[in-house]
Amino acid sequence: MGVPNIKKVPAHSCLSNFRAKVSAELFYAILFDLIAQALKLKDFLLPTLTGIDSRPIWANVNGYKHKRCSCPDQNKCACEKTYSDPDATCGVQRTKANQNKFFIGYRKHSIVCPSPKGPIVLFSILLPNDTADVKVMLPLIEMMKKIEGLKVDYLVADLGYFDADDQKEALLKHDVAVVTENKKNTIIPEHCSPEGKPECEQGHVLMFDGFDKDTYTAWFRGDDEKCAACPLQGLCEKQFDYSFTEPPVFHGPVPQGSMLQEHMLKFRKQVELAFAQESNQLTSVMKHKKVPVRTTKCVEKWFILRDAFRLIERMIAHVRETVLPPNHVANMKKLQEIQVEQISLPLAG
Repeated sequence: MGVPNIKKVPAHSCLSNFRAKVSAELFYAILFDLIAQALKLKDFLLPTLTGIDSRPIWANVNGYKHKRCSCPDQNKCACEKTYSDPDATCGVQRTKANQNKFFIGYRKHSIVCPSPKGPIVLFSILLPNDTADVKVMLPLIEMMKKIEGLKVDYLVADLGYFDADDQKEALLKHDVAVVTENKKNTIIPEHCSPEGKPECEQGHVLMFDGFDKDTYTAWFRGDDEKCAACPLQGLCEKQFDYSFTEPPVFHGPVPQGSMLQEHMLKFRKQVELAFAQESNQLTSVMKHKKVPVRTTKCVEKWFILRDAFRLIERMIAHVRETVLPPNHVANMKKLQEIQVEQISLPLAG
């Protein structure tokens, strides 16, 4: 960090200079190394199921747009008006109580992993507000492959990331099954019910019987109770196979309407609670949940460090609960107090 005496707390300017000199790529490498260490802790991270979601980031801006050029006559120059944060743009957020529909800032897309103490953000990327969610999922999956020891089987997302081609590429190329709900205008195959569950010729819902990753085929079978009284019992094979590629939304490793899908979608709602907690923590830094730095480059580095520090805090708390002996911290404090008392006692004359 460039601080000659590490025994003293460095000034804020030292931290700012350090953050300015180090690139975002190096910060990501440090964060990915911390995640690799966290994966080695027993019962800490459960990366088999992860979530992806985004939230608005309020920029540190004041007032309306103004021309911030050095032209002698700003009334006649063609320079663009910008906010006090030149990279911030106006975006639209989900309507909430006592909040405006529009905000000025960025949008943060995060990969969230479950843990025994609740969801935890592994890493995030910062993008402009006009970037569609559907364009972010595959780059985030590519970034996950850079983390040593991280193997994600299922990625749950909201409807903003819903895209059949991306879900197909995620499984075929990256071996990650993307789980989402169905949009209202989704074209449902003829052999499926309105909920997206495959049916036989008699209209009975089929039972999911597994997914073959070698051929990317979803297998279904008939329900024994309904097949017993079916008029086509002697003619029906009772086994049905559907290719994942046509269409991938209904014939993936996680069947539509199953208990597994419901469990995954519940986890996605927990991700939103983790985002709310992170947003509330910003209030202690800057009022109105604004970030304390400006420009995309600085804001991106700031959130990388926030994700890293939050992960370190959770790792320390997990080690204290699972690895260290009971009341280890309290016992160490008592020993410290005893040693201080012994040293401060007056020596016998």
